[in-house]
Amino acid sequence: MSLFVFNDLFLRFSLLHFRVRALLEMNKDKLLVVKVFAPWCRACKGLEPKFNAIVKDPKYKDLPIVWADLTIQNQKDYVKSIGVVALPSIQFYAQGMREDTFPCGPSKVPILKRKLSEFVQHRIDKETRQLILVEKQKKTTATETKVFGEVDKSKDGTAQSYIERERSNLRSIPYFTNMLESEFESVLSKASLLTFESGAIIMREGNVGRTFYVIVEGEVEICQKTSFEDPLTTPPTYLGTVINRFVQGEYFGERALITGEPRAASIRTSSLTRCLVFDAQDFPAACILSGKSRVDAESDIESINEKYGVTLSEITTMNDNQYLEAQKANQARGSANSPRPIDGVDNDSEDDVQKIGVETDTVVPLLMRFKLIRLVTRCFDYMVENTPRFGDQGARRRRNMLVELLSSSQQSDFNDAYNLLDADGDGEITLIEFRRLVDSIGEEKSDEELRSYFPQKMDGKQVISYEDFMGIMAEAEFYNLFLETFRALDKEDSGYLRARDLNRVLCGVRDLITDDRKSIIDVEDDDMSIDYEQFSKMLLGMALK
Repeated sequence: MSLFVFNDLFLRFSLLHFRVRALLEMNKDKLLVVKVFAPWCRACKGLEPKFNAIVKDPKYKDLPIVWADLTIQNQKDYVKSIGVVALPSIQFYAQGMREDTFPCGPSKVPILKRKLSEFVQHRIDKETRQLILVEKQKKTTATETKVFGEVDKSKDGTAQSYIERERSNLRSIPYFTNMLESEFESVLSKASLLTFESGAIIMREGNVGRTFYVIVEGEVEICQKTSFEDPLTTPPTYLGTVINRFVQGEYFGERALITGEPRAASIRTSSLTRCLVFDAQDFPAACILSGKSRVDAESDIESINEKYGVTLSEITTMNDNQYLEAQKANQARGSANSPRPIDGVDNDSEDDVQKIGVETDTVVPLLMRFKLIRLVTRCFDYMVENTPRFGDQGARRRRNMLVELLSSSQQSDFNDAYNLLDADGDGEITLIEFRRLVDSIGEEKSDEELRSYFPQKMDGKQVISYEDFMGIMAEAEFYNLFLETFRALDKEDSGYLRARDLNRVLCGVRDLITDDRKSIIDVEDDDMSIDYEQFSKMLLGMALK
């Protein structure tokens, strides 16, 4: 058993990519267990003695396991690039490829022990005590194209027995409560009971969803990939970072049915799990899960977000007054913390107006134009960084909700910005019009690159409509507001904040919302550190990128 520690006391690894690759190549025949931590993170300090106890556990002696500590200090970009969204986290590598990533505060040590025990049991040969090659490893995977053939036939394992046991719980699920009794009974009669072994993949991120699952036994993990996945160290079977878990009585899969969007996360069982499974076509047309009632789905999406702990309406706690105060504080008024009004700008005093050197009626329109260009430039920077999707009905619906949360002054500014770009006033921003803005701010982008930001209409034209423009401006505005707020709290400039601090600044809001998944912050782990850039995206219902 070897202990590699990333500090000066034992062995310091440079975290440049090729050095990490060298470490993986050096230990391709071993399981590499990496603890990712921050020196100032309280949860990381709480995990350290428990992790060290596992390292020294005699049952792992002489097994092909390499233990490593990876600090975020001075290398936050690399840590984020390997899909770590919370600190502390644990990563498993085997044969030079990433196998698993999951947050692991002190209270989650039993999960680490279980995962490690399962890995040893299934991936290390008992006789030779060597790592079993992936090609020889049999994996249990259930795909949505064949799950209905995997019905549980065991004694007392029929769907009907579980339905009778869980009837009251099923009836309390929001999508079942408004059904007529005859509709409810009809849906239950068509349910299947599926049993998944530990480690089975129930659904994959990006697949089209057509089924709704209710857990009656066991536990599942919600995994999502980021855009940082390195193809050299990430096998096709890697599902991404574990961001949370669902247990008995909880359900998943509804968002894809409601919005028609692909699955936003992968679901993998962490123990023997049984689910009641319902097909979209078996729901009555009046039920939102049938996919036939999407016209009024916006309120249902809000209720899903509320179930996950946060609704977009709660973003208003950081709107209006806080926004205006932040805008005021960002202006130089003697002191950033105690700004003083400027005569002639913040009030009607004319004492300083003559000092400007030009007439006010010339300066004010010019300043307003600069302000609008700055707003659009911030939005453009956001688009370059996040490549948002246009033309997607689910994304458009979500952004429209954000537009409604803007103050009237913000909406007015964004409307003026749109009119500034739409030079010919035809109600659409063309590539040529957008090109003028890009050139004016000194960005060097080819027409091909700019086209990637434009949705394509049925007639083949690529333009940005007023609705799409207002939506992406609102999304960029809230995203930047979140980031600026969180960065002000990040004294270490690490890119991570304690869950407790995030909870406080959001006025009690503590869950991260996204499709098909819940929070990565648990009540007992409020000392864990969260990647607030990803947190900001999840608050807005965006995919991790």
